[in-house]
Order: sequence, then C-alpha cells, then structure tokens
Amino acid sequence: MNSELYSKETEESIIACLSVFEDCKKYIKTIETDDFYLEKNKIVMQLLKELDKEESPIDLVTIKEKAKNKKLKSVEIFNYLAEISENVITSAEIDYYIKILKSYSVKRKILQATKKINDKVFLAETDKDAEELKKECINEIVNIKTETQELKESDMFSVMNIVVDDIENRYNNRDNHTYDTGFFDLDKATNGLHKQELTIIAARPGVGKTALALNIAERLASKGVYTYFVSLEMSKEQLGNRLISSKTNIDSHKLRSGWLSEKDWGEIGKIAGKLSNLKMIIDTKSKTIQEIEVRATELKENKNIGLIVIDYLQLLKSKNKFNIREQEVAEISRNLKLLSRDLNIPVIALCQLNRASETRRRPALADLRESGSLEQDADNVIFIYTTEEEKEKQNTVIETEIIIAKQRNGAIGTIKLNFDRKTLTFKNKVK
Repeated sequence: MNSELYSKETEESIIACLSVFEDCKKYIKTIETDDFYLEKNKIVMQLLKELDKEESPIDLVTIKEKAKNKKLKSVEIFNYLAEISENVITSAEIDYYIKILKSYSVKRKILQATKKINDKVFLAETDKDAEELKKECINEIVNIKTETQELKESDMFSVMNIVVDDIENRYNNRDNHTYDTGFFDLDKATNGLHKQELTIIAARPGVGKTALALNIAERLASKGVYTYFVSLEMSKEQLGNRLISSKTNIDSHKLRSGWLSEKDWGEIGKIAGKLSNLKMIIDTKSKTIQEIEVRATELKENKNIGLIVIDYLQLLKSKNKFNIREQEVAEISRNLKLLSRDLNIPVIALCQLNRASETRRRPALADLRESGSLEQDADNVIFIYTTEEEKEKQNTVIETEIIIAKQRNGAIGTIKLNFDRKTLTFKNKVK
C-alpha cells in the first residue's frame, strides 16, 4: 500500500492517547478497527473495543491481560504501547488526529472500491444487465462514508443539543415555504412536504392521483425545486398537455381534439414558453426501482433534485425475482423510503386502492393495494375521495376530499379541495 495512504505517527498517537487518557475513552466507539492501516494498531484497537464493551478499566496493564487471554503476544503489545506512550499527544489534540486517520481510511476504501468496480466490469457475466451493473458500481462508491463520525457519545446532553439546534434552525426558517404544496389547508395540516419522507397518494382509478401529484410537482418546480417526475402510465405529451391546460385554463378536451381558437394559441404559446423553463425532468423510460435509483442518484449529483414523484407504484417493477407480487412491492416501497432518506428529499409515490375500498364509504389504510408494507414504510398516506353525489353533478368544478390517513409526525384529518374537471386541476376552496 502506498505510504501516502496512512500515517504511522497519526496511528500511534491515537492508540497511545486512547490507552492512556481517561477522557479519550469516549472516542473508542467512533473509530473503526479498519480505520487503521498498520496491523499491530488494528490488533490493539480491537482489544480496546472489547474492553470498552465489557466496561472494563482501560490502561496498559488491562490491555496486556486482554491480549494474554486471547493468546496474543501480550508482552510485545505491552512494550509497544509503553514505547509509543512516551511521546503521547495531549487529549485536546485527538480530534485533529482522528480527522487525519479517517481521511486516510476513506482514501483507502475508495481505492479498494475502484478495484472492485474494475473486477465487476471485467468479470461480470455476459448476460448481466448493464443498468444493474452500473448501480452496483455506483453503490461501491456511494456506500463509503466520507463524513467524520460524531465524536461525542449520544448521551442525552448531546441529543438535546442536536434537537435544540434543529428546532432553532426550523424557527429561523419558519417563513421558508419551499416545500409547501400551494394547497393552503393541506399545508396547514402537514406543514408541506418534508425531506427524508415518503408520501403515498392513493385513490381508485380516475379520481385524480396524477392531477394532484402534477399540481404539486409544478408548484415546487416553479419555486426552484428541481423535480424528477417518473411516469409509468402517461406519455410526456400527455403530461405536457395537462400542464398547459392547468395553466391556461383551456379545456383539456380541446387540447386533445385540436379545436382551438387564435386566443387559445396565444395563451398556449405564452404558457409553453414559461413551462419550458420549469425545473422538472419527466422520465417515461425507467420501469424498475433499480433504474429509478440510478437515475435519481445521478440527478442528485448533477441537478441537485429536491423532489421525486412516481406515477404509479403498481406499475413499477424490480429486477430481483419474487414468488409473489406483495414481496416485490414490499422491496419497492422500502427502497423508495431509503431513497428519500439517502438523497435527503421528499418522495411522492402514487398508489391504487383495491376494489374493497368501493364497498365502504371512505377508504382506509387496509385498502392500499398489494402490500401492507406500504402503510409501514410510508411516513404519510393521503387518500383522494369524491362522493357519489359530487361525481354525479354536472358542474365543471366539484368538491373532493383529501384524507390524511397517516402522518408520522402530525395529526390525521380531512381537508377539502375543488377539482376542475375541465382542466384536471385541483384548486383551493374559496372561503
């Protein structure tokens, strides 16, 4: 291994400090054995971790005894520790030395990952899917933790400091409405969308799942939140028509039929120009959760995407093989939750309700189609429901219920929106 990828002085200084100073013992949990390159330092670090786990005193004598019990060269280890402890750093310097140790450790792991990637590419089976191989290679790098681990134990003093800092940050940004959906009552109930949260929007076919998701996506994209919209059901042209209809107030049927006036064309041209600058990418090619993960990771790096919308979940597949569909959906929902957490952004997934929901007045969590894991993995579950009385009305605009059936960090409840059937657009109710 190249000498530039480790520091003998750094490793010895940290080992000596951990072995001598009582106030350095707290760092043992934050350092991994593999963070050291020299084998003797790995051995000592493992002994320190075992003593710490046993809550035993840690000094040169206990380390020697631990080594003896494990049939290691205890005298040699004792002499080594005694030697390096003669010029030990002070406990105040250990933070700086640990950062150096971690930096070298990460660099070595990157080098190891590149070797693995090389092997994967050249040794991969000829029939292995290229997208799957690409994801595996990306994960080799992505899974390397580059941040310095928290150097304080998670005692309640540390936890409360973190919590208060988080509350203060939210207080200072209380006027930041970046993730508000634009639907006032919904935002009041949920405080908008939230990073690292998976939201399921569910309804029976034809009730407005895509319309609501597209309205929210357009709203956030217009505020500068780069949005990745995955459509497994509708084409780019269909979604584009919906956006133009909602912004121009031109009947979506007129757009489909082509019977447009000169005034309509003027509005279309003006709105199309504005929408062309919208920070949104529409993907109609990705069909599996693995393809979406790869694409989303790339877009996070290149565009810093801030929202993912998937329309809709039951059409999404996995490249892994499952005996039953419920297992496949369980993997998909879990991966969507992890994607939201790993990319630190909200994810919205649309979902169909099963037919049993039609037998009761309003949908329930049990009606989520194909998998109970959806209810478990989702941070929020929202149902769209329109009463039969409203459906039968001849009005262009009808009243629709938005039922917040689950909110991990808030209350459940129901709010009402108007739905414009002419432009397939949800609107706030005028009070």
